[in-house]
Amino acid sequence: MLVILLAVCSVALLAAGVLRAADYLADRKNGLADGGVIAVEYGTGSADPLDYIDQAAAQVRVKDDQKIDTHKLGDQKITFIVSKKGLFGTSEKEFTRVFTVSDTKAPVITAAGTDLARAVNDVLGLQDLIICSDPADGELTYSDTLSPGTWTGISDADMGKAGTYTVQVRAMDSNGNTAEAALNLRVAGDPSDRNSFYIKVNRAANTVTIYEKKADGTAGTPLKAMVCSTGPATPLGTYNTFNRSAWRSLFGGVYGQYATDITGDILFHSVPYYSASKNNLEYLEYNKLGTAASMGCVRLCVRDAKWIFENCAIGTTVEFYDDAEEPGPLRKPEPITIDTASADRGWDPTDPDPQNPWN
Repeated sequence: MLVILLAVCSVALLAAGVLRAADYLADRKNGLADGGVIAVEYGTGSADPLDYIDQAAAQVRVKDDQKIDTHKLGDQKITFIVSKKGLFGTSEKEFTRVFTVSDTKAPVITAAGTDLARAVNDVLGLQDLIICSDPADGELTYSDTLSPGTWTGISDADMGKAGTYTVQVRAMDSNGNTAEAALNLRVAGDPSDRNSFYIKVNRAANTVTIYEKKADGTAGTPLKAMVCSTGPATPLGTYNTFNRSAWRSLFGGVYGQYATDITGDILFHSVPYYSASKNNLEYLEYNKLGTAASMGCVRLCVRDAKWIFENCAIGTTVEFYDDAEEPGPLRKPEPITIDTASADRGWDPTDPDPQNPWN
């Protein structure tokens, strides 16, 4: 009789141990109650199920080392094993919980630099000025119309007149979360003032960056980036422009558009032409933009050479330096290439001339 009584008591205590282990999960305040659902943020939540529970009251482990796929939307079942020591050994019980992965965070809209600014008479180019990123999708793509995974913007800016304007930005991630922001945009510069702009030429990266010139004569806010080609004779140091001409005869019997003198024989100018004719471009040289390809001048596409020619007054400061790792604060633009089999290959695709067949 005593043996039977002890056996009954042992079973009861063992059962109580199992129930207490079950109570451990049922009593948690973190969503692990029976039938509860645990929310996990898409792309940023932890993949370890144990990070979502408090293990102070009992030993808990994940069956078969299951993980949460934080890049998969929807419900995922994870099985826990709870262990608890009792008077007659350790009891264990399995509990399956549902983890729901969802994307609830809206995209973040920020300016690419510390100051949202553009040079006067430049193309607005919002995609170069604004970054819209999402915790789940990463950087969103600019589009003229808003759709999942994109952002768009409109502005009241008059790019021909310096001043402060507004940019309205809307962004939508791939899961439908949206964000809106109104950002201030400064249009900066005066083409008649040699103190409006400061130009930096990164020889190692073949990039030109136009800055707003500060009152102390140094480079201020970056406004515009250009891809260029420099060469072995391109100098280091700081100079001031001193002359310019719409066409210039260059070394080797070729010609350049929109030449601006920097120092000695070093110029800003277009990629060379075989003759002083807009349809006679050295197209093979054009496709080298972004790499070292000149004798020493700074080659640019016509659009960029023309902008410097028309907007950077004589006396504008030009600084040459080397930094292969960092092209510039506005990054290095992608160079345009010409299809060498095209009948229009003699024209620079960026030339605004109305006779340009690329336009």
